[in-house]
Amino acid sequence: MGEAEVFFNCKVSSSEKCHYLTKNYEQALEWEKESVSSHSYGIVKDDEILARNIFSPHHYDTETGEIKSLAFDDVLNKGLSVLRCSYTTSDEIISIGEDKQKGTHEYLGYVTIQAKCIREYIIGLNRAMAIYDTALEDLLMHADICSIGVTKSTRGLLRIFLKDNFSELIKKK
Repeated sequence: MGEAEVFFNCKVSSSEKCHYLTKNYEQALEWEKESVSSHSYGIVKDDEILARNIFSPHHYDTETGEIKSLAFDDVLNKGLSVLRCSYTTSDEIISIGEDKQKGTHEYLGYVTIQAKCIREYIIGLNRAMAIYDTALEDLLMHADICSIGVTKSTRGLLRIFLKDNFSELIKKK
């Protein structure tokens, strides 16, 4: 098991992994080039489409019908959980979302983005995010988008970029 795989599988660091990656920018870029999961299909390629499940009321403003920037907050700490569309179907993405529905958090559907769009977003002189193939034994198509080149003053820009660049909501059937 490589250093990157150990890091991404360490439960202690999971809620703070993006903070570590931001502080270790060059290492974050290098780790993106290698598989970080023994269950993985391999590194996430630029042409892949990634899906993010959306829940109400946390991620979605029912009055305006818009996705909230809060839907992308995890990119700043534990990593924004996404699914690799090349290795799943729309029905399976929806099923996964419905299975995670709990309490007052109603599953609405999902939004998508191309991996290249994530990797091309620059803040200052640095790439703002990296994508890691964090496949799980029971969720092989899982990946995480992590902030890597942001400061406290640019975090809001990152969430706004994600809100503006993910697709419109693809509603559950």
